[in-house]
This record gives sequence, C-alpha cells and structure tokens, in this order.
Amino acid sequence: MKFSNEFIEQVRQANDIVSVISDYVSLKRQGRNFWACCPFHNEKTASFSVASDKGFFYCFGCHASGDVFKFIMMKENLTFGEAVTRLAERAHIPLPVMEKSAQEIERDRQIAQLYEVNEMAGNFYHNCLLKTHYGKAGLDYFHKRHLSDATILNFKLGYAPDSWNKLTEAFMKKGISGTLLVTLGLAKEKNGRFYDAFRNRVIFPIKDGRGRIVGFGGRVLDESKPKYLNSPETPIFNKRRLLFAMDVAHKSIYEQQNVILVEGYMDVIAAHNRGISNVVASLGTSFTIEQARILQRQAKELTLSYDMDSAGRKATLRAMEIVRGMGMRIRVVSLPQGKDPDEYINSAGPDAFRTAVDEAPNVLDYMLQTAMQQHDSSTLEGKAAVTAMIIPALAAVDNRIILEAFLTKTARQLQIDESAVRSEFNKYIAQHPEAGQLQVHVSTDILDKNMAARGKGTMAVAEENILRFLMEQPNACERIQTKVDVEFFMNERRRNIYRILLNVYGHQGMYTKSDIQEKLTPEESEELARIMVLQDIPMDEAVLMDYVKRFRLAELQKRYEVHSKKAAAFSHSGDTRFVEELTECKRIKEEMKKWS
Repeated sequence: MKFSNEFIEQVRQANDIVSVISDYVSLKRQGRNFWACCPFHNEKTASFSVASDKGFFYCFGCHASGDVFKFIMMKENLTFGEAVTRLAERAHIPLPVMEKSAQEIERDRQIAQLYEVNEMAGNFYHNCLLKTHYGKAGLDYFHKRHLSDATILNFKLGYAPDSWNKLTEAFMKKGISGTLLVTLGLAKEKNGRFYDAFRNRVIFPIKDGRGRIVGFGGRVLDESKPKYLNSPETPIFNKRRLLFAMDVAHKSIYEQQNVILVEGYMDVIAAHNRGISNVVASLGTSFTIEQARILQRQAKELTLSYDMDSAGRKATLRAMEIVRGMGMRIRVVSLPQGKDPDEYINSAGPDAFRTAVDEAPNVLDYMLQTAMQQHDSSTLEGKAAVTAMIIPALAAVDNRIILEAFLTKTARQLQIDESAVRSEFNKYIAQHPEAGQLQVHVSTDILDKNMAARGKGTMAVAEENILRFLMEQPNACERIQTKVDVEFFMNERRRNIYRILLNVYGHQGMYTKSDIQEKLTPEESEELARIMVLQDIPMDEAVLMDYVKRFRLAELQKRYEVHSKKAAAFSHSGDTRFVEELTECKRIKEEMKKWS
C-alpha cells in the first residue's frame, strides 16, 4: 500500500524516534545524541547513535542507518508500507482510504480467506462440543473445571473429535483445499493425504484484538503427549504479538489500569468465569516486548501470576527487563501452596484472588521475600545466597532512586554492611553489561570511523553541513543554490543528494524528508543518515559565504591543476597551445586571489 508523503510525515511526527527505538534497546543520552550498543550487530561499546531532533539513526560500526520507518523495517522485517501502518497504529492514527493494486487486492483476498476458514473451524469445534455426542467428553471436562455455559459460549470453546479426518473431510467437501488447511495448522499431510491436526482435544480459539480467530490451542483429555498443541505461525497468527483473551479483557484492563498476566488458557478462562476480567496470557512463549507494548497502551501496572518455581522467577526477571523504561510498575502475586490461578480461584473463590492481587508486593519486595524464605539469612552462606538471588532483579531497575533505596533495604534486611551489597552489585554489573546499568561508553574510534565514511575530500565537512542544514530548512534552498553549484560537491553521493534536494525544491517549492528519501539510493540514504546524526554547525550568512569561498577556491584549484598539466604537456611537445594554457592558468590565479 502506498501512502501519501503528507500522511507519512504525520506518522513520523507522531512517533519520536528515541521513544520507538527505546522499545528495543536501552538508549542513554550523551551530548546531543542518544547512544547504545547497536541492535543490529554485536559490540561492547556503543557506536549506534540516534539524533532525536533530526529523526535519524546511524551505526558507525555496521552502517545500519535510516529514520524511524527504516528502524522498524529492519527490526520487524517489514515492508515500508507495513512499517508506516505499524507506527500509525502505535500513534492511534487512522489509516487513509487508499486505492489498492491488483497484487494488494489479491493478498487481501487470501488473508480474508484465512480468517474465514478459521472462523469456520471455530464453529466446527464449538458445535462438536455442544451439539454432537462426540463432544460429551470435552463438555464434561469444562464442567469439571467449573466453567459456566455462558463462559463456554463467550470464549467459543470447542472439541476436536477423536477421528482421523472429521474436519478435513468436511472442509474439503466445501471446496477448501488441504494445502490451505495445512497452512492454518488445521490439517497435516502425509503421502498426499490430509488428516486432522487436532484430535480428541478440547479447543481454545485464539483471537486477535478485533475478535477474529487467528489460531487454536488444543489440550488432551488424558495424559498423552504433547499436553498442549498450538497452531503454527501463519500469515495471520504471530504468537509474539498476541495475548490470549486480549479481545475480551482490554476494556477492563484500561478501566482498572492494571493487567494480570498468567501462564495458561485455563488460568485466564477461570478468572473471567468468576468475574475477574483484566486477565490475559502469553501464547506458549515467554513474555515478549511486542506483548509488553500492547499492554503498555492499556495499563500502568502489570501484575504477574506465574508459577513461582525457578522457571517462574526467570520469567519474572525477563518481564522486568522487557518493561524497563516503559513506565509500567510490576507486582507479583504469591498464591498459597504454590497453586496456579485456576486452582486458587476455584478453591478459595474470586474475592480471595482479588485480595491476593491487591496485596501483591512489588517485584523487588517479592524477590527479596522469596530469597529470604529459601535461604537461612542468619548464616553467611545464606546471606550470600539471598544477595545472589536479588541482584539480577536489581540490575533490571531503571530508576536510580528505587535502586539506591533497595540496595540499602537489602543490606538492612540481611543485617550486613551496605558496602558489601553494593560491591556484589557492582561486580555483577561489570560482568553483565547487558543489564544496562553501566554508563554507555561510546566507542573510542567513532571519529576514525566517521572520517573513513566521510572520505578524504577537503570540502567534506562543508558538504555535510550544507546538506544537513537544507534537510532541516527547505526554505533556505533557493538562497543557497544561487551560491553553491552542484558541481562544487566533490563526493558523488553528497553531490547526488544535493542535486535531488534542488530538483525537488524546484518542482514543488518545498519538500519533506519523505520527498527526499524516496529518491535516494541505499548508499545515498546511508550517507544522509550519517550526516544527520553529526553535530550541527549554525548556518548564518558568514558561515555560508565561508563555505562558498572554500567551494570556489577548491573548484578553481582543480581547474588550475588541469590547465597547468596541459601547459606542461604542450610545452614538452613544442605545441604552441601551451601559451593559451599559461594564459588561462594566470587568469585562474588572479581569480583565486580575489576569493582568497
């Protein structure tokens, strides 16, 4: 889909590049720019620079570069149109109605068919559960798990018959190809024959934020393996970007400004079944940054209700790392006897679970409490073990005041000297720079790398400053083009960028960043991004005239060398034209004196 440059600029203005990139990497301000270790290649010191005011990023190490759209394209493997759409959605900007190409129309038709077949499959499984004798085992299972009929209907729960090809046969009779069923994970294929992927399982439809079925989860009714079977990734199903039950939970989450994150389908459904509706789950994967961004738009507080075994603690630390810098508070629910939410809600009741959520400690207090329970803090070994458990959580804290206060609190709880805790903390940080607590150290060879990228031309700095100034000040284009000729630019990439700026300005009388960028080659785009993250030089009339003088002198010097070589060659061969060349050399010398 092709968007107008006006719309692209609207989306650009609504998505601060530092805010967007901070969702993926921890940026630290140093000087005018923000810096980080590059997210596109491995490095120990920062060479990735972001110019917030200019809207560009550039890595002096691997030369990854561009604007906010290019960053999203590279990180998420999206097309430009998809990146614009993603960032428009992030800023809640409605997409314009656009005319679509034949290819886009066909792609939309194929996507619509995927949704349609999934909806049919959801109806098939749901009807099998409620309207056929096949579904009795599934219905008994849900009723034993205390689900009401209203909840079963609300979540459109289903049952896959214990049959080789009930769904496949029925759907292929309706003209749906086996290949399409395999694409959606509803069927499998062997030796040219298709058979059902889900058999003898209760079915949990997975929906996107608009309530469309995008995939399915299936649970066995016995002890066979695997216990859970989920749809594969498809063109409409990406587990990293979805949360189970978000379609029914988002309103409650927004109203309460709190979201409860649990691990399993039944944990979510059991909560909703008893009126606790701000509950969602990740989909068989660990909590992802994409899921965190979805929740960040709805809530200020994230309450984790995981199984708090070793894996659960690791998942909690992971969640802390992900939401760092997002402004979300994290608390952790600790349920008695290590019960999961499904068990606890059904045994103790929804009010008891609500109380547990309301009284849930913040994540640092929870980690400290857990560590103190697991180790005897009256012994030296126990104190060391508690410290070792709490420090990784402290390393994920991005608020220095909270960090300092909790270091003091940990020392007080353990009845040890605070300097000992700080020493262990600093040792951990030195060994784990990825924790983000260390000050960003900008690579010492940035200047060398910039010089190499800039090239050896004597006018390189002037070329850079003029281009950067014109990208920010289109209305200065007319004034500068009368003084600086295109051919003055020695570097080919910068010369082409300057030519494009003049041409677009000449045709439109104005230009946006999008107007220019869409006309650049990849190499020119890289060069422009490098220029845009460099330090500004104020472009007043005196500076401009100094550049004009330098350009003129450089151009005259180049012409002088050409004519001087010709004069020498003609003189050597006895050609009388050497007199003309000497005269031209003298004239150029006089002009150089004037400009000097």
